[in-house]
Order: sequence, then C-alpha cells, then structure tokens
Amino acid sequence: MSGSSVERALACEDALRGFDARQVAKIERASYVWNTLGGLVNAFQSVIMLMVLMRVSTPAVAGVFTIAYANANLFLNLGKYGMRSFQVSDVRQAYTFGAYLRSRVFTTAAMVVVSCAYLAFSAVTLDYSVDKVLVVLVMGLFKAVDAVEDVYFGNFQQVGRLDVAGRLVTARVASSIVVFGVSVVLSGDLLAPLAIATVYTALFLVAALAYARRRYDLPRGDRRIAPGSVADLLKTCFPLFLAAFLLFYIGNAPKYAIDACLGDVEQAYYGFIAMPVFIVGLLASFVYNPIITPMSRFWDEGRAGEFLRMFLVQVGVVIAITAVCDLGAYLIGLPVLGWLYNADLSPYLVELLVLVSGGGLYALTTLFTLGITIMRNQRQLVWGYVLVAMAAMVVSNPVASRWGIAGASWEYFVLMAALSLCFGIIFAVGFARASRKRGRHCSR
Repeated sequence: MSGSSVERALACEDALRGFDARQVAKIERASYVWNTLGGLVNAFQSVIMLMVLMRVSTPAVAGVFTIAYANANLFLNLGKYGMRSFQVSDVRQAYTFGAYLRSRVFTTAAMVVVSCAYLAFSAVTLDYSVDKVLVVLVMGLFKAVDAVEDVYFGNFQQVGRLDVAGRLVTARVASSIVVFGVSVVLSGDLLAPLAIATVYTALFLVAALAYARRRYDLPRGDRRIAPGSVADLLKTCFPLFLAAFLLFYIGNAPKYAIDACLGDVEQAYYGFIAMPVFIVGLLASFVYNPIITPMSRFWDEGRAGEFLRMFLVQVGVVIAITAVCDLGAYLIGLPVLGWLYNADLSPYLVELLVLVSGGGLYALTTLFTLGITIMRNQRQLVWGYVLVAMAAMVVSNPVASRWGIAGASWEYFVLMAALSLCFGIIFAVGFARASRKRGRHCSR
C-alpha cells in the first residue's frame, strides 16, 4: 500500500479519536438505532405513499405509481452502481472520497439518461399515456437524489458515523413522505405532488449535508483524485453494479410482465400483496448492514473463522425472520394489507405466502452477495445474474399472460430460489479456495 493510502487508513481508524469508550459505545448504539429507523422509513416510503394515494384516487393510478416506483428503483441501481458496500468495506482507503464522489456524478447522470431512454421505448411500445410518462419521469428524478445521498453517507459510515447518516436519511425520507401525502390530499392528483416532493427532497439533502458537517465536525474526505482512479473504481465495481441491477430486474420481472400483458389495476393488486417482500429484506438488512465493516476487517486481517461464524449467524437470522414473516402473513397478512390499501385482497392468500417466502430468498441472495463482495470475488456474481435474468426475460410475459397474478407470484419465488442457490455455492467455493490459499501462505 502506498504512503498516502496508509495515511488515509490511519485517519479512518482514528476517526473516533477524542471520544472516550463510553462515547464510542453510545455512537455505536445510535448507529444501530438510526440505521434501523432510516431503513424502516425508506422501505415503507412507497407503502405509505401508496396508502395515501389509494384513499384519494383509483387502483389504476396506484398501478401507475407502482410501475413508476419499480422503474425508478431499477435505474437507481445504476446511480448507486453497487458501490456502497465496496466503499464501506474499503478499510484500507484504496480510493479517496473524491474518486467515489466523481464516479457517483457519472453514474447518476447515466441513471437519468438511461431511464429516460427506457421510458421513451416503453411509452411507444406499451402505449403509455402522457400522464403516465410524466409520472415515471419525475419518479426517476425523485430517486436520483438517493444516489447522490448514498456516496456521502457511505463516507460517514467509513469514518464511524453511521448514526449521523441514519438520522439524516430518516429525516429526509420521512419529511418527503409528509410533503407528498399532504400534496396528494390537497390536490387529489399524483403528478404535481410527486414533482413537489422531488424538489423538496433535493433541497433537504443539500441543507442536511451542510448541517452535518458543521454539527458533527465530520471530515470532508480527501477530495484529491489520482489519475485513472475513477475509471479503475468504475471498472472494479462494475460487477457489483451489474449484480445489483440484474437482481432488482429479476425481483421485479413479474411487475414488468404485468405492465406489458395485463393492466394498471392488476399491477396495483400485485403491488399490494408484494409489499411484505420488502419487509423481510428490510428486517434482515437491519442485522447485517451495520456489521459490514467488522466482517470486512475480520477478512482483511485473515481471521477467516470469525468472519465465517459471523456470516453464518446472519444466514440463520434471515431464515428465522422469513419464518416469522410467513406466520404473520398467514395469520393477519390479508386483513392488514386490505386495510392499508383500502382493497379486497381475500383471494390472494397463497400468492401472499409465496411472495413472502420469496422475499426471504431475496434477502439470502443479498447476504451472499455481500459476503462474496467482502472476499473480493464479486466478478463471480455476474454469470449467475445474467443466466437467471435471461430466464426471467423469456418466461415472464408468457407466465403473466396465462396465470395472471398467481403466475407472477410463483415466478418470483422460483427466480429467487435459483439465485440464492447459485450464490450460496459461489460463496462456499470462494471461501474454501481463499482458506486453502491462506493456509499455504501460512505454512511457508
């Protein structure tokens, strides 16, 4: 490692110097709490917005919102570029914050351009109305703010202040939901409230970043950019971007098939019963997101046994969370969802249970992806995602056309099962190979 890299690594290690042990422990507890709250609010953003919308509008408008949100989040994967876990686990500070920031400017711009191109294609081939085109466009801008925010908050987490990032995420997302909800109630429309919320959330982020630097005396990060470092970073993280993009596409392939083959009303009802899928992933992420850095350090320091034990605990937690969510879905899922969305969902119990179980497999796939990334075997992810995505492109429309919402639900489950099995094998093989390699080095 170069001298400057050593200096940056030491700066990261000493980020909390000046705090006593009690203050450090307090910050770590706050990190868990605020990361959890921020994740909750972010995950329930679309749920709450859709709840409000369904009480002043129609299922068809809710369906437009659902596909717009899915499209925006699909291309948000291009904006974020799969870089957050790499940035946070960059414990040796191989790249400066300036390199991460410059790369995020490129990827966010690409997100906007590509999403507009896809929107133009969809508008022509699927005969979107003008209102639907504008809603999808504005929703893409609304989520682009998340891409910009992510690189700054990744830097906060790098220097031990995940609690600050969590506070700001919670405040921004929660207040933007309120702005959107009030605007919807007052206007009875979707497009204008979404545009107002987009402007608001962008201005809030700018103000929040300035406030955080002053209030918590956070380092601004090294803004120097070594020649070629941005291109190298984008190249290094490309497999992570492609993996995240394809994973999201695969998870939402049933929605795109419904958009192409059925209608906005069916889209709305599928979105209603699919909501608990994200709860499973959210609850799982609460457990493993804050330990990315500790697991990365275990691996970087050659403590493979401790890394594996911590990882396997997370696998067990994901399985337990999925079982609890399945039970909850069976007992109270349909009544609760029906009340939330002001809709009769009684015919969809089996589909709900299938989707919740698939959500557990989605969470497991994400966890395996994280472990593989920490081991820096991310290039191995690509082919699994490509193969499953190709299968999704081939089967999605025929399945949705023939079996409707039921077919879309089972398709989601099968796709997630294929991914989790594939990446479980990749993780196990990668860990075994790395352990053998390290063992040979130690014997020398």
